[in-house]
Amino acid sequence: MDIAYLLSATRSARKSLDLSAPVDLADIRDCLQIGLQAANGSNQQNWRWLVVTDHALREEIAQLFREAYLRRVGGQFLAGLLPAGTPEARLMSSTEWLVEHLARIPALVIPCYQPYLPRIDGDESFHLATLYGSIFPAVWNFQLALHTRGYGTCITTLHLHHETAVGELLGIPSTYVQGCLLPVGRLRAGHTFHPAPRVPVEQVVTLDRWTGPPI
Repeated sequence: MDIAYLLSATRSARKSLDLSAPVDLADIRDCLQIGLQAANGSNQQNWRWLVVTDHALREEIAQLFREAYLRRVGGQFLAGLLPAGTPEARLMSSTEWLVEHLARIPALVIPCYQPYLPRIDGDESFHLATLYGSIFPAVWNFQLALHTRGYGTCITTLHLHHETAVGELLGIPSTYVQGCLLPVGRLRAGHTFHPAPRVPVEQVVTLDRWTGPPI
């Protein structure tokens, strides 16, 4: 796969996932092996990755995911309430499809990371940047590797509203932070991604200062 295409056209996959196609755990392992080549804080590699395929566990996680979504949006699905065909309606339709079908997606991957630096007063920004900066490069590597093998996924975080419950369900030690949840499945036959519309770089990048000239 062309590198420029891979980097610019690896999109969040929800409705494009084939729920009837099994995943090959060897493929997921190989993609994680690539993911784990990513940079991480002080090269501590304080990560653990859970690949959840058990149906009963996926059902329980999906129920918590649904509860969290309805809590966030006020207790009802929103896609049908938005003007049809708008970007907002399409996004909500895709999101709510995932809420309804999460338990049927063959594999749920949860990356976890154990903070390795002691906390000091006033270090919240530093702590969060170090923590998530040590896991999300590997998450992105994993997503890219999946795309090259005909799989798709997306980064989701709704389950973190029930992080303790999910941790107890899966036996995750309390010293580890769950970074996100990645529902992994094969892409539907014939589905291809394309680069998404993005704000022009000159509108979001400046030189030297916030009010500096664009580059």
